[in-house]
Amino acid sequence: MTNFADFQATFGPKIDAQLAMDLRQASTDTAFADMMAYAVLNGGKRLRPLLSLAVMASYQQPITSQVLQLATAVEWVHSYSLVHDDLPAMDNDMFRRGQPSVHAKYGEANAILVGDALLTGAFSVVTTANFKTSQAAAISNETLLTIVQDLAHFSGASGMVIGQVHDMQNHGQSTQPETAWLLEAVYTPKTAALLMFAAKLGSQLALDNETNQPNKARMVQEMTQFGLAFGLAFQIQDDLDDFDQDDLEDVSALPHLIGVAAAGARRDLYIQDARQRLTNITALSQTFDRTLLDDFLNLIGD
Repeated sequence: MTNFADFQATFGPKIDAQLAMDLRQASTDTAFADMMAYAVLNGGKRLRPLLSLAVMASYQQPITSQVLQLATAVEWVHSYSLVHDDLPAMDNDMFRRGQPSVHAKYGEANAILVGDALLTGAFSVVTTANFKTSQAAAISNETLLTIVQDLAHFSGASGMVIGQVHDMQNHGQSTQPETAWLLEAVYTPKTAALLMFAAKLGSQLALDNETNQPNKARMVQEMTQFGLAFGLAFQIQDDLDDFDQDDLEDVSALPHLIGVAAAGARRDLYIQDARQRLTNITALSQTFDRTLLDDFLNLIGD
């Protein structure tokens, strides 16, 4: 399958089903588990888990039940970040994807706790991925440990959280930030970090048993950089789509700093870089088929 729309149609429902199943078991308190499910299952493109699975498919590797479970962990983290972003102390949004935000529906205290539970629950999703599989089909303990470390790194004070800290500093300021600061201190950790994690996860899982592959580390690194370039291009496109709204909310997004045309050109450079990463991986692996991920990049601008 090389068309991303078909891939999404096939695996999007499977991702949602996996999320729903794990969320039902997330708490012994049914009412609180329902709050968590509301935060995660109220729509969303599932780009991050889909990216992990698309990388697996690009390496011609099967998408097993444990791979699917591992790929969904990032969606728990992403959803927690949205719950907290919507809080009155942050963006103060009463709606998310056309529905009341979690704090609007369940109260501010519950929303904070739902976010806390989703973040910590993501690590349970990772560490239990092998529980229902044979030893022969299991993901190696070394790879699982690396995934836990990466999830903590890309989600926390060196990743998404610090990106949100800097993003809050970028609201309502009298002076505009430097372009380099915006890209490196806000866009890279806040948006690109979890996409880097997702891309790296797919590559790690695809190459888990390739112990004799001399280019394994290089391929994982190139795919991580693919996630970075995709994430930056994705955020710039989001800025272009939200140009008027950002103006109203006094947010200094890239198009406001350098202009719409220049921002579009910067987006295209990141897309070009992402495609070059796929070229680099293709040169390193005889089994890698880049077609699906090339089509994934076509999502930007749709």
